[in-house]
Amino acid sequence: MLALLGGALASGQTAPFDFTLLATAGGNTAKIQNGQQLAINAGVSTRGSITITATYTGTSQATFSTQPDTWLLGSTEFSISVPAKETFPLVLSPTQSLTFTITYAPTNASQALGSLTIPYAEAFSNGTLNSDISLTLVGTSPAFTLSYILASANNVIPIAPGGTIPFLPPTLINTTASAQLNITNTGSGPGTITGISLATSSVFKLSGIPLFPYPLPANSGSSSTLPVVVLYTPTAVENDTGQITITYGDGTTATVNLTGSGATSSYTYSYVSGSGMPISVKPGGTITLPSVTVATSGTTPVTSSVILTAKNAGNANGTINSVNAVPTPTFQVTGPLSTPPTLKPGDTESFTITYTPTAVGTQTGTLVVGNDQFTLSSQGLGPLLSFSYTSGGIVIPVPPGSVVFPSIEVSQSEMVSVTVTNSGTSTATVSLISTSPNPPFSVPALPPVSLLAGQSTTVPVTFTPVIAGPASGTLLVNSTSVTLVGAGTAPPTVPSYTISGPSGNVSPLTQAGVSLTLAKPYPVDLNGVLTLTTSGSLGTDPAVQFSTGSSTGNRTVDFTIPANSTSADFVGQGSQILLQTGTVAETITLTPSFTTTGGVAVTPTSLATLQFTVPSSAPVLTIMQPTSEAASSFTLLITGYSTPRDLNSLTVTFNAAPGYTLATSQFTADLSQLGALWFQGVSSQAFGGQFEITIPFNLTGKVATGKTLLGTIASVSATVSNSVGTSTSIQVNLP
Repeated sequence: MLALLGGALASGQTAPFDFTLLATAGGNTAKIQNGQQLAINAGVSTRGSITITATYTGTSQATFSTQPDTWLLGSTEFSISVPAKETFPLVLSPTQSLTFTITYAPTNASQALGSLTIPYAEAFSNGTLNSDISLTLVGTSPAFTLSYILASANNVIPIAPGGTIPFLPPTLINTTASAQLNITNTGSGPGTITGISLATSSVFKLSGIPLFPYPLPANSGSSSTLPVVVLYTPTAVENDTGQITITYGDGTTATVNLTGSGATSSYTYSYVSGSGMPISVKPGGTITLPSVTVATSGTTPVTSSVILTAKNAGNANGTINSVNAVPTPTFQVTGPLSTPPTLKPGDTESFTITYTPTAVGTQTGTLVVGNDQFTLSSQGLGPLLSFSYTSGGIVIPVPPGSVVFPSIEVSQSEMVSVTVTNSGTSTATVSLISTSPNPPFSVPALPPVSLLAGQSTTVPVTFTPVIAGPASGTLLVNSTSVTLVGAGTAPPTVPSYTISGPSGNVSPLTQAGVSLTLAKPYPVDLNGVLTLTTSGSLGTDPAVQFSTGSSTGNRTVDFTIPANSTSADFVGQGSQILLQTGTVAETITLTPSFTTTGGVAVTPTSLATLQFTVPSSAPVLTIMQPTSEAASSFTLLITGYSTPRDLNSLTVTFNAAPGYTLATSQFTADLSQLGALWFQGVSSQAFGGQFEITIPFNLTGKVATGKTLLGTIASVSATVSNSVGTSTSIQVNLP
């Protein structure tokens, strides 16, 4: 607690400040502290102000006894005012406020200092506390000065508001002179530029205008200066004026006047070709150079030239800053161009213009002399081939376009006559005519032809598409290329066909011829593949194949059918290809596919096939022979095949030699387990239905001296059975 004694705060205590201070300026309000420094910036001869609202936050009452005119000390450029309703002494209860306004009205741009002290007293039950509201005041003011720099002089020249920037010396018309106007803040406070405008003028322009408002700080070196570029471009020999208006943030303005005058150097032109008389030419006119023959490959280019003379016919010195000709190297300028020539009235300057033809025919260019422009024209001499063709009754030149053929079916042809014209000035010989690629584009063999200037010849170009889709190529006439464009549409459907060969059930291990024939000729070459497939529940025999296969194996064979024919030619073997059946019961199917030589697939969606079957049948024995013969034993080797790939039994019958009787003449063996073991094993897959039986026999009995038991047997026969039946007997004689 604060203790009051005799109307003063007890020793060692600090008086509280029971006010909240708010400062408002330019529509913005901020809280400030007691004793704080306040800065007010205003232009000379203008006013700037801050309104302070002091709200009492104490618990007693605050009494202001002094009059407002006693609150300020320091510069007299500060003043204070309070609302008229306020009377003093003024007593404030809690939450009540005192409002006053501090005004700064500078008379110069120097800094002003002042202080504000508002004493007040707070009454308490045990005494009175005296205190004050105090603020330090700083007043600043911007001050703007003007200067300019002429690009022609490069000196800084001060200028007063309302002064003049003179563009000296006079400026050549249609050229541009420049000056830099500097706006500098030399005052004690920041300033603002809110606008820079130029009275309507066609010859004066401003450059470098910033976005507004543009702040200029005080005394900050180059940042205190805003440079504005003034451009002057006279268009006539006359005096010109203009005026710039500068608006500052305090609403004041300054003007800067502009003056200038235009001068001209008027040029006349003439040119001489060879030893002829000078020919006058005006800007915008045409300078014609002598015609020259176009150089051919390996020869030195030939040129022609004229001499152009420019004369200053005006009343002021003039400079020809540049002389250029385009396009180069067709047109070029030579002459004293390293230093732009300055011509006094009546002076002349000459330049040589050369022409080197790059193409036959009229060629044009542009010559620019200073601000004047001329057309250059000449002609390249020599032969020149141009091309056109007729479509729909309209003659179409090429280039810029291409020779466009109508879309046609693959296998069909379309011919377009390309007209070759000698559009040059001398005879042209057409000696080389070809197309690329060929096919689909082609031309017949044509003899060389000579064309006088203006004469034409025609070249028949044929388009025969080999693929469906767009195609492009080139017609080459001598060394000139012409683009060819066409498109092939889908070829016609392949006609019905017949595959001739085995049918129904066929014998195993046989060969039969197969052929393929179209019902009617096809208009383009066909490539085809005949594919062999098998089906069945017993696997397949790898021996089932064509006698000559394709690169993908012996179960496919390539064939061709030449255009406008019907018979297939199988890999050069002729109209028939051999097919071998196997030793396994299965169905064999032959299926063809067709493409054009250009790779377009034309296989019908509904395919005709050839199908035949190797049926299940009784075993077939192919070889039986005795081996390992001895006096009383031998081994019997039997080979054959079983299309159902199974075996049941083997029956061997012995036939006695004359004069002998055999105790046992027949032998039977069960083959079912051995047959299943063989045919169900991996090793048998490569052999289809083939099998081999080896069975030894040992003989017992009595024979005469000098005879053998083997000699009692004249021959042996055998049969083998499977699930279908029994084979035909096979017999072999014993020695």
